[in-house]
Amino acid sequence: MKKNIFIIIIFLLTSVVVLGQTAIVKPSLIGARNAALADADISGAYNISSMYLNPAALVFVANPSVFLNHSQIKNNLGMGENIAFPVLSQGPQVLSMGLEVFHLGYVQQPDSFPGQHVFEYGYNIAFASALSSTFSMGVSAGLQHGSTNGSQSWAASYSVGIDYSPSADINYGAVFSGLGSEVKYIKQDSLLNAQSGDAPRVLEIGATMSFPSSSSLRRKFFFLSLANEKIFGETGLFYKAGVEVRPFDFLNLRFGFITGPGVSEARYGIGFQINSFFMEYVLYPQQASNMLEQISLSYNI
Repeated sequence: MKKNIFIIIIFLLTSVVVLGQTAIVKPSLIGARNAALADADISGAYNISSMYLNPAALVFVANPSVFLNHSQIKNNLGMGENIAFPVLSQGPQVLSMGLEVFHLGYVQQPDSFPGQHVFEYGYNIAFASALSSTFSMGVSAGLQHGSTNGSQSWAASYSVGIDYSPSADINYGAVFSGLGSEVKYIKQDSLLNAQSGDAPRVLEIGATMSFPSSSSLRRKFFFLSLANEKIFGETGLFYKAGVEVRPFDFLNLRFGFITGPGVSEARYGIGFQINSFFMEYVLYPQQASNMLEQISLSYNI
């Protein structure tokens, strides 16, 4: 009798875990270029998409730009769009805003959740200030609203970052994200429910270097990004590295690799530039990744 009761308790506990699991994992970092560099470019100042990576880097962005990104999750489990644009750039202060949309089941019905829809929209704002010619601090805040066929939820998240740029050839950065909450889509029986839950708190430290030196007056053709990521509450570290080679002014080739607890993943990307217009693409070839691809468009204004 005791043995049977024990088996029933274990079965119930296991059922709770299975029925309450997060069913959809959305992309947390935005931008095809950074994704191709294994999400390691948290210290670089490539364009306004830095507001999603490390808001402190915004003050070192050379040209204001408008940014648009599309992301696709594998197995038809949703896609998202983001747009970011500058609001204020006055002296050492930069303010930017972003809009985001995530949706599931509107373009193609997923086999895992037939007849169900997910729609999430959000607003993002980032502010950065230069404390000196080489050092800056930044903060970002996001507000998201997610809904399914029979549920809805709000969440608010925040991040803080610093960026140090001792020269035009190297940047160091650190960002602490996951403050606040996030909208999660929980599988209960065969239904998806939107719920607000604690976001994972993440500390990431990285460096970005370019070659040759700006003092040589030669065209830069090699970029290296390195980063370590710690998710609090989980064991181990994630190690990230990405390289970008620019054989021609209009072409960028990228490769990234990330390794850590349960992850060993390579990524491949390509970028094109025509005057002030940029197009970036990244492919996630590993089956272990929940992401399929991202494509980004930006225009210097």
